[in-house]
Amino acid sequence: MIKSVTFKNFRNLDGKYEFNNTLNVIIGKNNSGKTNLLDGIKLAFSAITNDYFKISDSDFKDSEDNNVIKISVELQYNSISSLNFDDNGQNKCGFITCIKKTKSGRYIKTFSLLNGTNIDVDIVREDECIPNLYLIPLIRVEDIYTAGLTTGISTFIDSEERYKELKDDSKKAIKQELASKVKRFKELCEKFNENLDVELTDPKISDEKVYIVDGNKEHNFHIGSGYKSIANIMLNTLDENFNIILIDEIENHLHPALIRTLIRELRNVANTVIISTTHSSVVINELKMEEIIDISGTSINSLNETYIKKLNTFLHPGRNELMLADNIVLVEGYTEEVLLKHYLSKNNYNWTIINVAGVMFEPYIQLASLLNKKIIVISDNDKLLSDNQEPSSRFNNLKLICSEKNIKLIEIENTLETDLYINGFLNNCNDLLENHKKYPEFYIAKHKKKVEIAERLIENDINLSNWHVIEEIENGFKCN
Repeated sequence: MIKSVTFKNFRNLDGKYEFNNTLNVIIGKNNSGKTNLLDGIKLAFSAITNDYFKISDSDFKDSEDNNVIKISVELQYNSISSLNFDDNGQNKCGFITCIKKTKSGRYIKTFSLLNGTNIDVDIVREDECIPNLYLIPLIRVEDIYTAGLTTGISTFIDSEERYKELKDDSKKAIKQELASKVKRFKELCEKFNENLDVELTDPKISDEKVYIVDGNKEHNFHIGSGYKSIANIMLNTLDENFNIILIDEIENHLHPALIRTLIRELRNVANTVIISTTHSSVVINELKMEEIIDISGTSINSLNETYIKKLNTFLHPGRNELMLADNIVLVEGYTEEVLLKHYLSKNNYNWTIINVAGVMFEPYIQLASLLNKKIIVISDNDKLLSDNQEPSSRFNNLKLICSEKNIKLIEIENTLETDLYINGFLNNCNDLLENHKKYPEFYIAKHKKKVEIAERLIENDINLSNWHVIEEIENGFKCN
């Protein structure tokens, strides 16, 4: 349903975000605007659905509420027929929600078609295609309206007998309403060999709370937080109407196995668009590149098809941390990864070491560059693979790519152990080294001894701070 949302002057968002038809996951650092994006979508649709959304000056960019908040939502044509319009012979659909401050100091919403044409809001609200919009987790009324004040149900009921009658009737009606959804939830739990059910609370008149639950379907579950989170999502995906589900940090309370199954299940939900945020590399590992949106608005789909295919295949949780990190070091192998991770941990540096497993640097460089990440590449020059001790064509090509992307490339002399030996750090590892057969003046690791060299350097607490690789990384990242 939602093709794109464009923000102007809403909190820290100014730009366009494009979505696919089913699952969309937003990545970005803390305080970068991920939750604001979800709130902005809810605010935009509240003009149609008439849902409550409290506006304050902090919702305006830099709290300058003399400016106008403008949120433009482009929809698939005919998804909400009352919002269709003709744009120079092209069929389009969408709307604009604006928030402005009146002379009296109140904030008001205005609503128009995407082309700026005024429209009767009442006509739109009667459209049968208006979607249900859910924000997960559910939000209590007192959290929104009364800053912590709680009102008991007893305030509204004449007697406890009348309340019991009302409670029993309501509970039966709600159970009947939830029956198909509970079945779906139980089917999901069975995939984890769990026989869990959904039950309603047995409220007491003295402490009953009022909740916003997207209508009159209150529910609570005697299960763990993870399954409760899944239930909240699944119970709001099974309506006959179209649903838009906004989930802030989809991984909350969930075991990795639950995350994997939930994401796979969400892809199969009909008539639903899910827009979520995440900080989890496990979540990213389960996603396709086209399902990931950087909060900067960058579309990963702008990478060429070959890179996307390789990233979808090889970007496992260890490597996909690249999409969440700041200072990234790409290395070729396990030995470099182990040594550098030990050094950064010992010195409390904010580096993220990504092992590309061999020499497949380019897809990761392209992705990191697209997301404007600070990146350093470390690579062997492969001189001992040639007849004249010249860098290989593979290394020269990598050097060209890094130069074009303005990325720092740290050159290692042939292999890691050769470079460490030349720089005087392997004096206690002679038993693990041997002369290169073609170029005996160079030392390389004996067969299957690379990892042992790294382990010995760590066990003996060898100080690598003067190693040119460390110095160049520190200089590149300014010791962050």
